[in-house]
Amino acid sequence: MQLRLLPIAVLALCGSPCSATEKPNILVILADDVGWGDAGCYGATKVRTPNIDRLAREGIRFEDGHASAAVCTPTRYSLITGQYSWRKNAVGLNKGVATGMSPLLIPTQTGTAPGLLKRAGYKTAAIGKWHLGFGLAEPDYNGDLRPGPLEVGFDTFFGLPATNDRMPTVFVRDHRVQGLDPNDPIRCSYDQSVAKKQGLGAWAAGRSRIGWASGGKSAWWKDTEIADTLKRECVGFFERNKNNRFFLLYTPHNVHAPAIPHPRFAGTSGLGNRADMLQELDACIGEVLGALDRLNLTKNTLVIYTSDNGAYATDEKGHKPNGPFRGKKSQLWEGGHRVPFIVRWPDRINPGVSGDLVSTIDVPATICAAAGVVPSNADLSDSFNLLPAMLGDKNATRRDQLVVMSGNGHFALRFGNLKYIPDLSVADGWEAGKKKKQTNARQPALFDLKKDPGESNNLAAEQPDKLAHLASRLKEITTVNERNAPPRRQPDNLQNGSGKK
Repeated sequence: MQLRLLPIAVLALCGSPCSATEKPNILVILADDVGWGDAGCYGATKVRTPNIDRLAREGIRFEDGHASAAVCTPTRYSLITGQYSWRKNAVGLNKGVATGMSPLLIPTQTGTAPGLLKRAGYKTAAIGKWHLGFGLAEPDYNGDLRPGPLEVGFDTFFGLPATNDRMPTVFVRDHRVQGLDPNDPIRCSYDQSVAKKQGLGAWAAGRSRIGWASGGKSAWWKDTEIADTLKRECVGFFERNKNNRFFLLYTPHNVHAPAIPHPRFAGTSGLGNRADMLQELDACIGEVLGALDRLNLTKNTLVIYTSDNGAYATDEKGHKPNGPFRGKKSQLWEGGHRVPFIVRWPDRINPGVSGDLVSTIDVPATICAAAGVVPSNADLSDSFNLLPAMLGDKNATRRDQLVVMSGNGHFALRFGNLKYIPDLSVADGWEAGKKKKQTNARQPALFDLKKDPGESNNLAAEQPDKLAHLASRLKEITTVNERNAPPRRQPDNLQNGSGKK
C-alpha cells in the first residue's frame, strides 16, 4: 500500500480490531450509479467535485475499488451483510434488481454490520435509497412496512423504497410512508395485467415511472428536492447523536436516472443533467461533512465513500464517467463495477493512494473492526477486513481475489492483476441479450489489468494454465451456497497475480 506509515506508538493503540477507547463514529456514503472517473481526484477535469476531492486529499484514495455487482440491489445487500448476494436465491440478488414491491431481501436472522454495531452500543441509521424490500411477501404501503431496515439492524430509517424511477414515489420513515392520507391509499403493482385490472397508471409525482400505481398523492416526493431532503435528515441524525457513537449509512439517489437536479444545480456543469446531479451530490456530501466539522466530530469519524456500481453513461461531452475503463453499469467489463473508494479517518489513518484490491463487500468487516466488534465465522463471511492495511501495517494481508456479478447474474473473477470472464458473449450485461444467440460458442477471456486496464488483449489462448486455474477457482467459490459459506480466508497467490504491492 502506497501510504505514509503511522508511528509504531500510534499503531499500538489500534490494532485490529480497535480498542474500546478508540471506537470511531462511522459514516458510509454509497452513491448511486457514480463511476470511477466521476470526480476530480480520479482524474475528471470537466466536473467540479471539491468535497469528494477533499475526502481523497484527507484520506486514502483506492484506485482498484469495486462494487460487488454491476447493479445496485446486490451491491447494497453485500454492503450490509458482508456476503455475496448470489449466495441467496432471490429475485434481485442473483439476477436483476428489486422492484418497489419486493419483500425484504435480507433475512432478519442474518448477522449484519448495522446489527453488530447496534449490539455494541452504536446508534444506527440508514438514510436514502433502500431498494432491498419490505415485508415477508410484499410491502403494504398503507400499513406497517415490516420487516424492513429496522429489523436488520438499523435504529431508524428514512428514504426511498427503491429507485427514483420506480413506484411508489414516496418517502418511508421507519415502518410507515411519510405524509400518507389514509383516504387516498397506495395501490402498486409490477404486473401489467394486474395494473390494467386495477386501473393503475405509470405516472406519478410529475412523470412516468417503472411499475404502476395509484393513490398516495399527499406523500409524493418532488424529484428536485430529494437530495436536499436526504441531506437534512443526515445532518439531523448527527445533531441528535453527537454525544453517542453512531453509524450512518447515507445512500443518496444521485445520480440515478432520471437525472433531475435541483434548479440551483441545473446547467452548472455544462455537460447535462447527469453531471449537474453529480455536482449536486458533491455539494450534499460537503454539507454532511460540514456538519461533522461543526459538531467537532470529524477527527474521530471513519468515512467511507463509494458507489453501488459503475456509471450508465460512458461519455458526456468529453467527461468519461468510468474513466479509462471499458463498459458501464450492469456489465462485467471494469466500467460496470470499478468504482470510487475513499476512506478517511483523521485520528487514525494518514492520507495516501493505494493500489490494493478492495470492494464494497469489505465495508462490513472493516467498520466492525474499527468499532472493536468481532463477528462470528458465520457473519460477514465474504467480507475482508481492510483496516490493518489502512492503518499502515506492512504485514497486513490484502484481498487477492474478488467475484463480481453482472446485471444478468453472470460472474467474473478478479485474481491479483488477472481477470477471468467465463464467456465474453454475456459480458455486456443487460445489453448482452441483443447480441448473444443460443448457438454462440462460449468465449472465455483472461486479462492482465496491470498491463491492459482497457481489457483489449485477451490472454486466454496464450495462458491456458492460468485460465484453467481461475475457472476452477470461480467454480469453487460460486458453488458454495448461503448455508455453507466459506470462513474468512487468507489470500493465496498465483504467480504474476498476487495483487501485493
